[in-house]
Amino acid sequence: MRPVRQTMHTSLPSPRKAARPLAALVRRYEKYSGPVLFGAGFLWDSLTLTRIDNLLDNALLLTYLAVAGGLIILTLRSQEGAPLPGPVRRVRPYFPWVLQFLFGGLFSSYVIFYFKSASFTRTQLFFLILVALLVGNEFLHDRLEDRRLLAVLYSFCLLSFFAFFLPVVLAKVNGAIFALAGVVSLGASLLVFSLGLARAGVPRRQALRPVAPWIALTLLAVNLLYVANLVPPVPLALKSAGIYHHVARTEHGYEVQYVPGPSYRFWKKWDDPFLLSPGESVYCYTAVFAPPRFRVPVSHVWSRKSAGRGWVQTDRIRFQVRGGREQGFRGYTRKQGIGPGRWRVEVETESGQILGRIDFTVKESPASRPPLQSKLLP
Repeated sequence: MRPVRQTMHTSLPSPRKAARPLAALVRRYEKYSGPVLFGAGFLWDSLTLTRIDNLLDNALLLTYLAVAGGLIILTLRSQEGAPLPGPVRRVRPYFPWVLQFLFGGLFSSYVIFYFKSASFTRTQLFFLILVALLVGNEFLHDRLEDRRLLAVLYSFCLLSFFAFFLPVVLAKVNGAIFALAGVVSLGASLLVFSLGLARAGVPRRQALRPVAPWIALTLLAVNLLYVANLVPPVPLALKSAGIYHHVARTEHGYEVQYVPGPSYRFWKKWDDPFLLSPGESVYCYTAVFAPPRFRVPVSHVWSRKSAGRGWVQTDRIRFQVRGGREQGFRGYTRKQGIGPGRWRVEVETESGQILGRIDFTVKESPASRPPLQSKLLP
């Protein structure tokens, strides 16, 4: 008789059994998820973001907003008892993690972009709010099921994005564009939450009642900050600035002259203090970045510190900035008849938003003043 060959059949583990070790690993290290997602989002955006007017960067941020909006809709639908498709239902517990990563990516992008436009003036308040949200997002994992918190975060992210995206698209930056950004953000927020909170037989207005006030208050607060000139004038940014004894445009760039400072102050290659000789003028040089197609007026606002009166404006000199140059559009203004004391020049947009501030002190020049040094600003 021919021997019978016996074969052993080994069955593959079911997908559910195979996923158990992964689930156990996730539960074990869940407490570290916040810092990991926080760091991953910030690192990713730091490595990938280039310019505020870059099409791919803005497409990435729009994708973040769209995915976050979709997850918010699914989260709210499940809270309302609506059945979710099988694959979506299985990953439903991980929605807060993904939302945390998306919000972290958005806030880190905004911190990078708004930092470039924020000056060390009152506009840094909005930048500090973004930093607080970026850091605070690390601790929000357990609360990203709260529809009111989601309404605040999502509407704020929308307005922060459209506040610079619409000016880039329309090649304009003014109050009307910011108001349009608010309208678009309001419409998008209400659309997302109306889809998520929709219930059969319940009017849409009634379904939105738990979150509509939070959306409105968030957008109103940001608009009040804008009216108070506390929002950086994105997408404009002050790339460089300085006070000099002379500025002249040449075919190779701008030639400036200044008195070299002490060696320990290596980072400041311009005049502060400004050693003034009789008959000399003071020049303020700035380079302002603007996206291509921009034609926007800015002003150099010269002010002097007066005892008992604070800062007193002496001159407002306006000129046009043309966009498209990576290092910024260069320009300068000249102040004659200046006297010793504390001075500053604020670089302002037409609507009064401050791009930057240059503070310096004017002193009478000693007879042994060092010779002026020249350098070329490309």
